[in-house]
Amino acid sequence: MTRDELAAFDDAVVDTVAADHDLSVERLTDLVRTHQSNVRALPGVEDIVYEWRNYFHQDPLVGRTEAVYYLALPEHVWDEFVEDMGIDETERAALLAVHDRQARAADTDAGVEVARLDADAALVLSRP
Repeated sequence: MTRDELAAFDDAVVDTVAADHDLSVERLTDLVRTHQSNVRALPGVEDIVYEWRNYFHQDPLVGRTEAVYYLALPEHVWDEFVEDMGIDETERAALLAVHDRQARAADTDAGVEVARLDADAALVLSRP
């Protein structure tokens, strides 16, 4: 069974971040969905997490559940995703903020190392 790309994101988090960044909820939802879809179309969620865990000196996986990966990555990792999506700085800021807020809001079952998010950019991926 394949999970919805938005399974990792709470509506309340998306609503709050959209308001904070003066973006419509629909637009932010579309950005999140597009990003999740793009990751799935690349090597895939499991493969990209595996690659990042082997590539970076510090393991970027800061929490996980059966349905979600929570990662803390250098912010430059976002550059390629944002470029592929063709979004502006306002939308980029909102997209990164929704990932950060969602990772920080993860329940204790995920075991997210929140302190790692203070130094790196959060990236939340719904597992297929």
